Formats: sequence, structure tokens, C-alpha cells
Amino acid sequence: MKALILGAGGVGLGFVGELLSSSGWEMTFADIDSELVGALNKHSHAIFNKIGKQIEQVQVSPVSAIDLQTPSASDQLTEVLAGADLVFTTAGARAFEPVGKLLASAAESTIFAHQPLNVLCCENHRNAAAALIEATGQAMKAPELVETKFAFVNTVVARMCQRLTSSERALPAVAPGLDIVIASESYQLLPIDGSAAAAPVPQFAGLRILSGPEFAAWDHRKLYAHNGVHALLGVLGRLAGHTYMHECRRDPDVDAVGRWAMWEEVGGALVRAHPRVFTPADHDAFAEDLYERITNKLFADTTDRATHNTMRMIQPQDGRLSKAAEFVLRFGGQPRSLALGIAGVMILNHQPQQQITSLLDYIDPAVRSELIGLTEEAFATILAWQDDPTQQLRAFLQ
Repeated sequence: MKALILGAGGVGLGFVGELLSSSGWEMTFADIDSELVGALNKHSHAIFNKIGKQIEQVQVSPVSAIDLQTPSASDQLTEVLAGADLVFTTAGARAFEPVGKLLASAAESTIFAHQPLNVLCCENHRNAAAALIEATGQAMKAPELVETKFAFVNTVVARMCQRLTSSERALPAVAPGLDIVIASESYQLLPIDGSAAAAPVPQFAGLRILSGPEFAAWDHRKLYAHNGVHALLGVLGRLAGHTYMHECRRDPDVDAVGRWAMWEEVGGALVRAHPRVFTPADHDAFAEDLYERITNKLFADTTDRATHNTMRMIQPQDGRLSKAAEFVLRFGGQPRSLALGIAGVMILNHQPQQQITSLLDYIDPAVRSELIGLTEEAFATILAWQDDPTQQLRAFLQ
């Protein structure tokens, strides 16, 4: 089996690459980093650092690569696509437009015979498939044909991956002579929305094909339990002066808020929203594993990375905190811990309390006023906590 992976970063090399390599697939990566592409072609493999209870080096092979900076890139990409069994996009949400142009150019070639070819969209985005359909269609002369050429399929990427330099992390590089270090945790599953895929989907390690309702449940769990609680810990950790996420776990106040969000608020809402998919026992097992992973000392995740561009966490395009709180309210919960996160984002960005109403004006009107009220209370609580460290955030939860 042959795969094209658009993007040779953390997710491409440190997650998708391992799953395919362990299943005996041949992989072609396409990337704009000419030095990285040259190294992959020279060595025919890549190394990433897999981090769980220990750190191990994993080899991804066999690989080749296309330099998207060269004039021949389009022809090479078209040729690879023509023989591919599966495509993965791992270039990130900011690359939807250029990825769409690449796919459109290949699809309009006379040698592209797939009808349609599955494209697994592995970006950390609410609906990457829809965004890529739009970007590809806009670049095609006959945009109405885009879905006859490709089946864009959303996925749940729940493995945290980092692309670093050797100065940031003293671990083995992707290839000799490169100052690129890939650190990736050990989570193995890649669920996909089977209702959007063109059958059959070729098998590989970690693949889990879900029905539409099942996928929606897993997607909610990723958006609200994983992204939401990770963001909450990062925000409160930064406000408390912590550098690393694992320090949040050792902080009784921050840890209590994070656990309450994971188990009581988001966990309770997920079980109520998707009773045919998740039981309380299912969520408990998932939450234990996830909380351990996002606070893993060996992974050395920083609160700065967890809170990159914090305002997005309470804006409609992302809303990993605000939409998680909305979800909890819609399914009968009280998102007090998540309200602390929303208020924390505002304080980190020097937003006055009076802005809460306008910042949350996109929230479902049925629950908006309740969330605004909770966030106003949370705002005052965090200010008091910052002024007097003996004040306990966890007291706000009850």
C-alpha cells in the first residue's frame, strides 16, 4: 500500500508515519522544508521520539519526499497521487489553501483516475474536511467535481506531537545533520468518520472506522475533554506561574479544577449527550489515561505551548473553552471550572470584565446568560486568587 502525506511535521512523521510504517506501507511526504525533504530522500527513513512512561526512538520507513519549493513539485505530486491508496493532510489548519491548490492541480490531471480518493484530514480543526473541500473546490476549474475526485474525511487526532529544535529538547533528530526534533506521545488510535469515506478504506495500525453518530461523540470528546481541559490547565498554570504542564498536576488548586472539568463537567456532559457511545466507566478509563498524558513530565509540554494564541479559546472559530462550557450547559451541567478558564483567558489578554457579554455573544441564546453570569463570578474569583494566593480556586467549583 502507498500513502501520500501532505506535511512532514509532528503529526505526519510522529503519528501517521508510525502507524503506516508498522503496517508495511510505503510513504511519500510532501513539504516546503527543502532541507528536511533532502534528508528524508537521502536516508529513506525518519526518527521520532515516542514518549510515554519512557522515551524511545522509533524509525519510520520506507519514506521518500517531494520538495514543494521546486518547479517539478506539481508533476511529482500528481504522479504520486495517481498511484496512492490513501492521502493524509497533516500540514495544519493554516495550510488549507495551499493544500487545496495542490490537490486541485493533481485532480485535473489526465493521469488522475481515482473516483474518489480518500483524504484523511488530520488537522486539529473543528471541520477540516469541509475547509479542505472548500479550498480545493475554489482552486478547481470545475469545483462541482471536487467530491467526485476526493472523499475528504474528518479524523480525531488525539496524539500530542511537537516539532522542536535541539536547543529546545536534547533528543535525537529526525535525521543526521538536521536540527529538527519530533517528540510525540504514545497514543495509538486514529478514528475516522466512516460515513464520509469512500469504501473500502485500506487498513493500517490504529485505524478505527466509526459511524457518523459514533464519530460525532469521539469528536466532541477530543474537542472538549482533550482540547478543553488541556487549555484550562495551561491557562490556570500560566496564571499560577508554572512553566510546564506537569507542574499543574502538583498544584492542588489547579489540579482540582482540571480534574473537576475532566470528570464532572465535560465527562458528565459527554455521557449524557452520547449514552449509546460512552458509559461512565468508559469515560473514567479514558479520562485517567488522558489526564496522565497531558501532564506527563517526560513529555515536558509547556504552559506557553498549551496557551498559544489564547483568545482563540473563547472565540467562535475555535472556542475550546467557551464551546466546551456551552456543551456542558446544553447537557445539564454547570461549567464552573471552564468559566474559570474563560475568565483566565480574558485576564491573560488584559480584557476587562465588562467585555464578557460581547465576547460570548455567539453562544447559544438558551444558555448564554447563564454562562455570562458564571464567567463574571469566575473573573472576580481569579482576581482574588491572584491578589491572595491563600484563596482557593477549587472553592468556586461547588
